[in-house]
Amino acid sequence: MKNLTFTFITLLFFITAKADCTFESFAVGEEFSIGNMLEWKTSQEIDNQQFTIERSLDGLEYESIGEVEASGTSNEENTYRFLDLDARKGRAYYRVKQIDFDGDYSFSHIVTVDKSTNNNFMISAIENDLNSEIVELTIDAVEEVELTYSIKDMKGDVLEENVKMASVGLNNLSFDLTAYPNGAYRLFLEGDDEVEMITIKKTMSSEESKLPVANKE
Repeated sequence: MKNLTFTFITLLFFITAKADCTFESFAVGEEFSIGNMLEWKTSQEIDNQQFTIERSLDGLEYESIGEVEASGTSNEENTYRFLDLDARKGRAYYRVKQIDFDGDYSFSHIVTVDKSTNNNFMISAIENDLNSEIVELTIDAVEEVELTYSIKDMKGDVLEENVKMASVGLNNLSFDLTAYPNGAYRLFLEGDDEVEMITIKKTMSSEESKLPVANKE
């Protein structure tokens, strides 16, 4: 998978007279290329239904990008996280909207994140059955990208390499491991300074995997 680097963002909240939720600021500083991670804590919640995460690219116009279920009523410390998988390279503005069951709400302060890495494609599905010599991947691309894919053994030697243009949306890739001995391999996908890596395995073929059965004459 990608060299995972999360960005944890400090969210400093204010409390309105209507919204009954006490926030605390909390942050851990480390960057993840897969997206931007938001994390916040509450020390008290009263009839708190949900948090809506909003993002802006210009600091003016915001759009909702996801929701996190709240704890309702609680006097305990609760931690919430939201991973923005659609975060792109560059600056993004975030705020969190806290909503009570009666519709009252409050907004957090606005924070900015300057993402230094691209996030234009990701592996969304993998099929690597134990007794199959075919590995199938589904790649989700947000823009057209030229992908270089390679299969390497665990020593790092390149066994196969090829190039494919991935269009916007879902793209299917399949890899035939018939010619390779049983064992583990690393599959690399590279494009636009991004790298995805997964470990795949080839076990015995379907015929080899069948156990002998005693026949009665």
